[in-house]
Amino acid sequence: MYEFHPYFTNDGSVGLYSPVYNDIYHSATGALTEAYEKFVMPAGIDKLLNKDSIKVLDICYGIGYNSKSFLNYIFKKYSKNKNKKLKNFFDQDNNIETIHTNNISNDRIKNLNANSIDTIYTDNILDKIKNKLQNITWLCNRCTYSIHTNNILPKIYIKAVDNDNILSYLSPFIETGKINFNNNTFDFEHENIDKYLIKNKKLKTQKIHSEINYLILCNLIKSDPEILKNEDLISILNNPKFSEYFDKNLSGIFNFYRSNIYKLSPTWGKVSFLHNIYYRYISNCYKKHLNSLCLLDVDFELKIDDARKMILSDTNMYDLIFLDAFTPSKCPCLWSYEFFKELYKHLNEDGKLLTYSTSASIRSAMKEAGFYIGYIFNERENKYTGTIATKNKKLIKYPLSEFDLGLLKTKAGIFYRDKNLTGLNEAIIESRKNEVKNSTRISTSHFKKLYKQEESCHMM
Repeated sequence: MYEFHPYFTNDGSVGLYSPVYNDIYHSATGALTEAYEKFVMPAGIDKLLNKDSIKVLDICYGIGYNSKSFLNYIFKKYSKNKNKKLKNFFDQDNNIETIHTNNISNDRIKNLNANSIDTIYTDNILDKIKNKLQNITWLCNRCTYSIHTNNILPKIYIKAVDNDNILSYLSPFIETGKINFNNNTFDFEHENIDKYLIKNKKLKTQKIHSEINYLILCNLIKSDPEILKNEDLISILNNPKFSEYFDKNLSGIFNFYRSNIYKLSPTWGKVSFLHNIYYRYISNCYKKHLNSLCLLDVDFELKIDDARKMILSDTNMYDLIFLDAFTPSKCPCLWSYEFFKELYKHLNEDGKLLTYSTSASIRSAMKEAGFYIGYIFNERENKYTGTIATKNKKLIKYPLSEFDLGLLKTKAGIFYRDKNLTGLNEAIIESRKNEVKNSTRISTSHFKKLYKQEESCHMM
């Protein structure tokens, strides 16, 4: 049976414990906050929105906070109609109608024109107009889909990679924005996070819009309908023990699709958002539906695979790479010099690689692979909390200090090696230990001592 060990972090989002590594996946102080501060905010998304397309590689997708935060940032920006083209579209004399069962007819569908955006409820599709599905698809193509072709938003492609399919399948259902929660009961050793879960000192609550989770769920089912039959996933979602950690609306949609009331078809991806199940569980008004049109042209692809194997066969060039693998000391296979060389090959000239790690060995591997490296600055904490790597030096807003550059030349800066990108973690760790042991490099402690002495001399 699959092991699932959730808890609430201080911003109302769910964190997870890993029994394999005996450690936590997410910052106990705020899992979703961490995604925003270490991956989304330093990504410079506003500038990317001027491009025709944006490609994102999310390594170690997990429960998807980085990808979802990225989409959520764009959704929030445009759902308020700040984009002039979107606002102008809605200000035009467009016919926005709701068609209920009692007013549907074949002539009604035939007469819908290319300026219409219609809501067609589930009962209509299933019982009244099965033979008109092609007409509805035509309507989608002529109306809603054309909104993107007017370049309101660039086309967005996200490739998410993880070797844990159950965890990735759970991603659309994970609750965020929980206001009242407690962590009184844990089923794992929790001493290492207790100190961070301080009552009455919660962060500002963070929330992922339901439309984002719905979009990801649709893409997951479309690419792999077998998700609807996955017993481990179904067992976890229906376990009362975990109910508070899941969005009931999305769980309801999942069970709706599982019930076989709605038969999947090749065209379902374009018309599914029209169903009243969407309104029943997510939206109470037209505004949310119209806002969600902003994200219609998002291609989300989940790859359940070793990220090393995936990158060797990947032909994409990415604007953003989110590297959120488990801590290097426990999962070095995704932090090796050889892996960074491959990531370098797959990053656009003005692209950014972002990670939470500040390790000297990781920065050293990045630098050796060809990257310019710098800090990620956290405004809330007023300190550096991650690392950014680019091919374009001009994109480095906060370059590494002389001290941190010096650390790269010490024993601490000796990086992990994985020559054929097939090594086991234990072997990679052991190999680095031997290299550090036999190295003639200055020790980290000795370097720090010398650096302090030099600083003292300069102050005199």
